[in-house]
Amino acid sequence: MLQIRNANNTTNTDVTQNIYVTANDLQTIAQASVYYLIELTSLGSKNSLYFLPEAVSITNLPRYIGIRFTVIDKDETASPTTGRIKFYDATGKLDTYPMGFYTYNIYEQTSNSNLDPANATLLQEGMAYVRDYSGNMEEVTPDFNEYNASTTQYVYP
Repeated sequence: MLQIRNANNTTNTDVTQNIYVTANDLQTIAQASVYYLIELTSLGSKNSLYFLPEAVSITNLPRYIGIRFTVIDKDETASPTTGRIKFYDATGKLDTYPMGFYTYNIYEQTSNSNLDPANATLLQEGMAYVRDYSGNMEEVTPDFNEYNASTTQYVYP
């Protein structure tokens, strides 16, 4: 499981992430021509972020590749084609991309600007955990109703 740390909005500290994956195992495009597209989908909100890494390290091929991207604070402008993403929405909240569990997909493509997975080939999928800067998880207000103890229930013999 990947661990991703959110930016610190109190101090405006961005966080550079390095993740290591074996997506190159199924790669069909030559390493010199490939661009990786990453999709993060929140299990809580079902919303997805798409971005291209800012750098890819191939020093440990064929074992794994290193992918680097930066998580920026809520006051900056995201640039997904250059690997700068943020989990905050336009209002500065985490409702759209909450802290917690995500699925990730890594795709291969020959475009250095495409953010649509329909135009790319899936290489790897897995789970990721996104946490806030200090390591805590901020929860989204639930959209369900909890058990109501005043409801009468019957048991028939």
